[in-house]
Amino acid sequence: MDNRVYAVRLSLALEPGTRCREILSAFDSLRDIFESDLSMLRMSGAFTAKQIEKIEKSKTQDALNILDICEKNSWKCVTIEDDEYPEDLRRLDDPPIVLYVWGDISEINSSLCFAIVGTREPTPDSVTIARTISAQLADAGALIVSGCALGIDSAAHEGALLAHGKTVAVLGCGLGTRYLMQNAALRNQISENGAVISEYPPFAPASKSSFPIRNRIISGMSKGVLVVEAGEKSGSIVTARKAISQGRDVFAVPGNIVTSAYAGANRLIRDGAVAVTCADDIISEYDSLYPGKLKKSETKKAIPAAEDKPAFVKKSAAALDDKEKAVYAQFEGEPLYPADIASLTGISLGEVNTILTSLEIKNYITTAPGGRFSLI
Repeated sequence: MDNRVYAVRLSLALEPGTRCREILSAFDSLRDIFESDLSMLRMSGAFTAKQIEKIEKSKTQDALNILDICEKNSWKCVTIEDDEYPEDLRRLDDPPIVLYVWGDISEINSSLCFAIVGTREPTPDSVTIARTISAQLADAGALIVSGCALGIDSAAHEGALLAHGKTVAVLGCGLGTRYLMQNAALRNQISENGAVISEYPPFAPASKSSFPIRNRIISGMSKGVLVVEAGEKSGSIVTARKAISQGRDVFAVPGNIVTSAYAGANRLIRDGAVAVTCADDIISEYDSLYPGKLKKSETKKAIPAAEDKPAFVKKSAAALDDKEKAVYAQFEGEPLYPADIASLTGISLGEVNTILTSLEIKNYITTAPGGRFSLI
């Protein structure tokens, strides 16, 4: 029988986040667990009575049904026994037994995987920072990991995509679950330029508890985690604390000390996290681990503030494509809203937002107060 069947059966029997290192060490393979009788499972000392009961009740057909769903949707089922499984995850005390993969994770084990996380309700400045650092890291050769939530997560993925880099989104629900549909297009892009992954079965719903459990994967498959704008109780602080317990590096972008929105990130820096103002602050930490694979960011300057400038000078648009030129042509002096640009150009609002992000990464425009954009 396909070893994936045993992996899926075990993953259904054990709760996500189970500390299964002892279980995996007690048996030669996942197959051996299901070929052992109940007395052997008890004698191994690796399982609780409740876990043994769930293993006994687990059904091969349930696993086969899940694998059939994956095949029909072109999703892969990567088990902890597979070579493709992320090595840094495999070493955790609580690794996922199965990863359901939409896309390609073949480059994870040879790349610097780096996580960028933060608030779901960031300031425009923080969105710019996350996108820019992500783009710089991806351009340098890093693979960007995040959770595909709104806010900083989305900005991190977008930055990597705009730099034509690789990115991985780790979900807190099944790949087939209709959750956060406003990010459906982004998930599609990620699947074509990296992967969307989950330890949850294909149609498992999102829950309040699933995201903190998911966060251990974001930090666990990464060498380091960057926090961009986070309050004291932000979920991204939970991810950072988990990263510390996993022996990962933690970085943070410093923020306004009188604003609670940055209190969590600032506390991380106070407690020893590396303060970051540009991607090179991160790249320099990993040069020796990835010789010849990382390059310094071509953008040498620190990330600009989004403060108003006294004068605006338009750059040559020769390097832009036709739609980028059409959007850029609307900027003369006053900041513009994306909806206004869509109305002026006839380009859909969704596409305008994508183009604005591209122009921002290329340093043609910057964010302005109130969700607007202006010339640099």
